[in-house]
Order: sequence, then C-alpha cells, then structure tokens
Amino acid sequence: MKRHRQALSAAALATVVALGASACSASDDAVAGGAAQGGDGPAVDGGTLKVGLDRPFTRLDPADGTLTQMPVMILANALYDPLMVNDDNGAVKPYLAKSFAPNGDATVWTLQLREGVTFSDGKPLDGQAVVDHVKRLAKPETKCACAVDAGTIGAMAVNGPTEVAFTLKSPNAAFPSLFTRSLGYVSEAPVGDAPAIGSGPYTVESVQPGVSVTVTRNPAYWGARAHADKVVYRVLPDSDSRYQSLRSGDADVAWVETPAQLRQAAGDGLRTATGPSSTSTILFNTKAAPFDDPRVRQAVQYAIDRDSVEKIAYLGQGRVSDGPIGSASAYRAASTHPARDVAKARALLAEAGHPDLSFEFLADSRPEGQQRATVIQQLLGEAGIRMTIKPLDPAGTATALTQRQFQVMDFITSMFGDTDTALNSLFQSDAPYNFTGYRNPAVDRAIADGRAALDPAKRAAAYNEASKAIVADAPMLFLTENQAGFAASAKVGGLPDLSKRTVVNLSPATLWVKR
Repeated sequence: MKRHRQALSAAALATVVALGASACSASDDAVAGGAAQGGDGPAVDGGTLKVGLDRPFTRLDPADGTLTQMPVMILANALYDPLMVNDDNGAVKPYLAKSFAPNGDATVWTLQLREGVTFSDGKPLDGQAVVDHVKRLAKPETKCACAVDAGTIGAMAVNGPTEVAFTLKSPNAAFPSLFTRSLGYVSEAPVGDAPAIGSGPYTVESVQPGVSVTVTRNPAYWGARAHADKVVYRVLPDSDSRYQSLRSGDADVAWVETPAQLRQAAGDGLRTATGPSSTSTILFNTKAAPFDDPRVRQAVQYAIDRDSVEKIAYLGQGRVSDGPIGSASAYRAASTHPARDVAKARALLAEAGHPDLSFEFLADSRPEGQQRATVIQQLLGEAGIRMTIKPLDPAGTATALTQRQFQVMDFITSMFGDTDTALNSLFQSDAPYNFTGYRNPAVDRAIADGRAALDPAKRAAAYNEASKAIVADAPMLFLTENQAGFAASAKVGGLPDLSKRTVVNLSPATLWVKR
C-alpha cells in the first residue's frame, strides 16, 4: 500500500487535455515539470546523482503500482518515457505522443507517436508496441491497477507505424490522462526477474529489489542527453533518516512530505520542489448507521475547522480543501464548502436522533497521522461528538478500505490531482474505488456528462455541479491540500518549479551535480 498517500493504484492494492497539440521538444524538461528554478548557472554533465526513495519496490516494471506513485516516478522516468505528462493546473500534454485527438463524441481517440523512438535494446517503439503494452497491463496476471483503465477500451487498431486508434466502451473526454502513468510508460515485457525494457534516458546497471538501483546513461537515447552519468537510488523508508541523508550528503535528492521538514529545509541549506500533491479527507461508511444519514455526516462536517487542521497538523505548509476539485484544477469554480458552525452541528445531530454521537476513527499510525486525528478529535469534542482514535498500519488501512470495514476513517490521496479520474473513480455509484458506498443518481449523471464533454467549459460546469452535491451530501469530508515533493542539496542543479503541479513528477535526466 502506498504508505501515507493512497494513490489510485495503492487503494486497489497493488492517479484539460492538450487535444491534438504538438508535443514538447525532446530537450524540454516536460517530465520534470517546467523551467528550472534559476540561479544554477550552466548545466554540468557527468558525475553520479544519489536519490533517496521513500518506499521499496518489487520490480522495475510499469505494471508495478509502486513505481508509478509520485515519490518513485523519479525512478520510473529514468527508464520509461510516458506518452502523456501532467502539466500546470491539472492539464495533460503529449510527450512521446505527438498528438492524441478525439472524434466528435470522444468515443474514438487517435494517438500519433513520435517517429524514430526506440527501446533501449534498439527495437522500435511504434504503434504495435503501444498496443502490446496496453494488452499486457490489462491482463489479470500482470496485477496492474491500471487494468481498470485499460478495461474502458473496447478495441485498439494499429493504423500505421506511428498511429493507434482506441475505440472506447463509453465517451471519455479525458482519455489521454490515463496515459500519464502505467499505461503510458510503454515498455517491452520483462523476462524472468529482469526489468521491463523502456525508452528512457537511462538503463539498469544493477538492482537489488526493495534496496537499491543503479542506472547508467542510455547512449542510444532518442531525446536530449541526460546530465548525470549515473543515478544511484537507495530505499530509505524512514522520513527522518531520509532527510538526514540529505543533510549529510549521503543523498543529493529525496522525497519530503513531512511539514516540519518542508519548513526546516531552507534553514538547512536545502532546496525544494513541491506541489499540492495530496488531499487529506475523511471517509464515512454511508452503508451503515449512523452515517447512512446525511445529517449526521453534515454535522461532523460543520464541527470541523479546516483552518485549524491545516495550521496545527500541517504547520501552514498547505491550504484548506474545498471539495473534490482541487485549487490547481482548470475546472475549479467558486467554493460551496460550508464554514464551521458548531451550533448547526449540534442541531443536525439532535434532528437525526444522535445528540450524543460517538464513533471510532481509523487513523494513520504514523506520528503525523495521529496528530491530525487528535486535532479532529478536539474539534469534534467542542460540538459534543466523542471520537475514539484507532491507529492502523498500511495493511490494516488497505483491508478497511477495500472491505469497507470502518465507520469513519482517515484517507489521504493523490487522486484529486486529476479531477476527471477522482470524480469517476471515487463518487459514481459503480465506481471501482467508491469506498464510502455513496450513491446519488444526480451526481452520477453530472459526472457522466462531464466525462463525455469535449468542451472544457461544459465539462467544468458538469463537474462543479457534481462537486457541489458531493460536498452537500458529505460522504467524504475535505480537509487540506498538502505540499510534498523533493528536497535537494545546494549542489544539485536543474531543480524545476513544481508549485502549480497537482502531480509532482521529476525526471533525473534534467538534474545535474555541480562540481
């Protein structure tokens, strides 16, 4: 399970499309996420870049959900190029793709690939390779959470060396966004324990699964030459140890998500590249009393002060969340989230017949998770609501989610970085990750209308209609948008500005080590 951030793939246990737009040039740092922060001087080639990963991986294959989670995409991007990449404000644009264009009702999408791209073994990355890749990841035995997305495809046709037509089972105006992670990291199938073969700027030199990986520059890479000769990745799961490795020089770059460390980084001479990468929420089991009554859920919503949660639990490093459409989303409209009102909370509970509401809250067992739960407990106590905190490790959290074995639980996810995916996956009645059991036919219709609308304005209107109803029904409470990303030593150049990214995605090829 993806420890603190339960991304789409993790929850399954294993997240404005540039329609027909021209892809960025190979020299762009499109995967890295925008222009460098500046002040680095000219790029330096050579040397070894040392990266601290926050979690172990089982295999070097895009089918492995761990590899395509944000903290580990810095490894995936070394070996595999994506067809599409996340841009500022939730947009998606082509990378290996030259264009990804729909027909009139978004049921058929035509992918045009770059010419001349090869895998690191010299084989062409062509239309047939894309189809073979998608078919492989769709198979149950591959165990890719992306099989859910692949299952929305009715047929694929190779219309030429660089063209693939996808016929969908139902309209999807945001279909290209499904190709920013596993489905988009086109690769040749692994043989035995060997890594899958990609077209990225680096190739594997050595690997100890779950421990370390060393990659070396791909001499036949189709795009701009990577700066570092080698990149050495070490798995450092403990956040304090990982941060200290940056301070000591044992790592040059590492994932940082702890608010105290993000606030401390500048004082320690470190630089950061972060974005609003996750959303803190609360899930209700809407299929069991008392939270099958929306008035009870609304009462809890009215009792929580999101500003207090953000300031105390996140030390002012993030911002409050107003709903399922994030602050950086191109679809965002005015907030309809209610302000805290303790009197209203008490009145709703009395009306629902639960004036002395008490419940068990399943929370992240890590210190920051327990702190967040304690803040919520204190806020609810002011409204007469008694909340008992039960810590859960990742395995327990996974079981509770997938089997709906909870009353109320903590849920922090990166899924809201992609509004289309989040709404379709979490809130429709038959959605694969509808953990709360929420059902509202009007919301189903609004999300379906948005999913089918190629006009961004119409899609935004439909999604905001759904968002308004979701906030009002309160199957999930939205608390904070949280900053996370990478910290780097002062000797690392090329660190990009990721502040407008809802998906924090960094390529090691764009970084260099100053001498």
